[in-house]
Amino acid sequence: MRKSYIILSVIGIIGILIAGFFVGSIFLGSNLYSKRVTYEEGIALPGGYGGSPRSDVYSKTVTQSYTESRNLNSIDRKVVKNGNANIEVENFDYSIAKIKELTSNFGGFVTNSNMWISGSDTKSGNITVKIPENKFEEFGDSLNQIGMIKSKDTSAYDVTEEYVDLQARLKNLRNQEKRYNELLIMAKDVQDVLAIEVQLGRIRGEIESYEGRIKYLDNTTSFGTFYINIYEPQKVVHKWGIKNAFDRAIDAFILSIAGIIILGGFFIPILILIGVVYLIVKYVKKRVKK
Repeated sequence: MRKSYIILSVIGIIGILIAGFFVGSIFLGSNLYSKRVTYEEGIALPGGYGGSPRSDVYSKTVTQSYTESRNLNSIDRKVVKNGNANIEVENFDYSIAKIKELTSNFGGFVTNSNMWISGSDTKSGNITVKIPENKFEEFGDSLNQIGMIKSKDTSAYDVTEEYVDLQARLKNLRNQEKRYNELLIMAKDVQDVLAIEVQLGRIRGEIESYEGRIKYLDNTTSFGTFYINIYEPQKVVHKWGIKNAFDRAIDAFILSIAGIIILGGFFIPILILIGVVYLIVKYVKKRVKK
């Protein structure tokens, strides 16, 4: 009988550990085996990032949407340019440095960059750069110096018509502001002064709004934005050493304990509730018998 209890106890413990391992793997597995590193300025993405999309087919798509404008000639056009590229590289750190060098050579600057380290210790990440509009296409063509381009696309959107319209509206509002200021000087009645100031406040608010939009268009059309994802190929490594086996065993044990804690947090309140209900039922039955 004692031997049977020991066997059942061992089986129970093993069962609890296995259950804990599976629960831990579900809730904590990805966090345990993934690493996250912020390479530079910018916001790091969550752990478990899978890297850049990997396409074996090189594609280049250019989308342009130009609107004819009679107010500006082709030299004065305002065009918002954006680009994306996925590049496989041999050395991540060298490639980041090379992209920064190219960006500087083309008169641009880096706005954001991040790096992640995978479970196989390969690096991947992204970098966002601003490039002068007149050198944007040339910069995109130079990216083949970084590594094997898996995909690349660029887009250009003409905002000339909006820009001209905003300037015309702004000019009209400034003329209105000038006239209302003249009326304000001539106004003698308090009600007239207040009414004019209300109109001036509205006009000045619209002027600030249009000026902000024009400034934004000037900034976005002067420099195009290129989003570059780079990654090292996954390393095929076979580790059969004793140290690696111990490391994996420790990780599995930690997962099992964490899973048991999670299970305990789930079942303990339920068991307490069942116990309370049982005591209440038992107490009520005793009262009924009396």
